[in-house]
Amino acid sequence: MHSIFASRKQRLLSAEMARTILCFFFFFVCLVALLHPSYSGAVSPRKRNVPAMFVFGDSIVDGGNNVFVDPNCTTNTLPYGIDFPTGPTGRFTNGRNPSDILSQLLRIPRFLPAAKDPKTTGGMILYGVNYASGGSGILDYPGTLFISLSKQIKHFQTITIPELRTQFNNRKEVSSYLAKSIFVFNSGGNDCAQQCSGSVRKEKCASDEFLESLLANFTHQLKIVYNLGARKFVLFGVQANGCNPQNKATLLPTEKCREDMNHAAITFNSLLRSSIDRMKKSLRGSNFVFVNTYGIVRNVFDNPQSYGFKVVNQSCCTISTGMPGGACVQGRMPCKHRSTYMYYDGAHLTQALYRHLVKKAYTSKLPTEVYPFNVAYLAGLP
Repeated sequence: MHSIFASRKQRLLSAEMARTILCFFFFFVCLVALLHPSYSGAVSPRKRNVPAMFVFGDSIVDGGNNVFVDPNCTTNTLPYGIDFPTGPTGRFTNGRNPSDILSQLLRIPRFLPAAKDPKTTGGMILYGVNYASGGSGILDYPGTLFISLSKQIKHFQTITIPELRTQFNNRKEVSSYLAKSIFVFNSGGNDCAQQCSGSVRKEKCASDEFLESLLANFTHQLKIVYNLGARKFVLFGVQANGCNPQNKATLLPTEKCREDMNHAAITFNSLLRSSIDRMKKSLRGSNFVFVNTYGIVRNVFDNPQSYGFKVVNQSCCTISTGMPGGACVQGRMPCKHRSTYMYYDGAHLTQALYRHLVKKAYTSKLPTEVYPFNVAYLAGLP
């Protein structure tokens, strides 16, 4: 009799233990689901403070568009993307680029799809789209495969907006969604580089007249996007391209950077920063953030150890002499300690440097780095 009761008690204890384990398992699964980054995708874009992010510009923020337009594109093969979660995608760096990092800080629940990807339709566009194209500029350059800024904006106007209207109940909802979204622009570097190409070195390789005309073209295109519904803009300035490995290879031993090229960037950035107050006044309800990319990047170049970097004069990957733009040799392993390098290839920064740049853009309170406020403040505006 004692053994029967003992056996029954043991079975009851076993059943109770099984229920406890099962409950713990379901609790654990629910907890993981809640903490997983993709969980925020369950929140409708209509209810998010920043429902979406739309990205325009050049290779610094290209999310893979060139893969679909350039048959000679090499950024969809290693060593590009070696640190990106899904491997090579067409990004011009080892991992995430500035638009990826900024979208994370804004709690966008997924990587923005490339506009030229045929799958970028329907619900895929609700959290934003990346239109940027490596090699593009503010100006149109006939005969190139790259998608100029005006064509990127045209895609937003003629394809994305009509597609968005099918995802919302009415146009008022679409207007509210676009007004709360953030529009990121990183353009102008290739236009300055185009003016500064060639072996003849001048004190000014880009005239003030050209840079003023370039700014006028840029602000005109920003107004087009404003008229399409955008209200929150993040404008990344032109980088210190005169210091990158591609251009440093052309310097004399006594020269640190191509200062004529850097002068063009500084002048354009100054004009762009000054235009923000005028645009805000003329474009009702708009807000702009200018990010002094040149100053932030140049500070790292001049004082690398202060920011945790060790190598600023050479690229992490082996540069191909037969490829334009200082591209990496396909299939060759890059440097091992990538987080200590400033440049990944001949013209583009590493994920580590981009993280530093975007963190400054998002949180800095220094007017020399962001103006008139940072991206976090912009995101919190109604």
